[in-house]
Amino acid sequence: MQLCNDTITLYNRRFDPEQDCDIYERTIIRGVHWFNSDATTVDSTGLKAANKVTIRIPVDADFGGKAYLPPKQYAAADDPAAAFTLAAGDLVILGVGAEGLRPSAIHDVYSEAATILQVTDNRRAPQARHWKVVGA
Repeated sequence: MQLCNDTITLYNRRFDPEQDCDIYERTIIRGVHWFNSDATTVDSTGLKAANKVTIRIPVDADFGGKAYLPPKQYAAADDPAAAFTLAAGDLVILGVGAEGLRPSAIHDVYSEAATILQVTDNRRAPQARHWKVVGA
């Protein structure tokens, strides 16, 4: 895939029963394409604008040795540090993000940060197999 020269950090949310709370596993992915755009809508209260992020992640990107698991399999995995998933509600930033950040601080610390809203699996395409991730 062309123009895939960006690095992102993905923070996967996972419930930890021992701590009785959500924890976030960090995965650095190199060789992706990050695109920002503005999305606007008009409703009864007026014009609203939001930043929309579209990320294309080729299947041959550098996942740091981790394997992709679908969201349900990731949630049940014994070793979440050895895998990653792409699911609505997870967080992603442009660049290499710090480890151990609280989710509420990610949007405050990084200007290029998004919450994943939608994931499209295009790995069955005959050419340019990838995941398309949309966030805001």
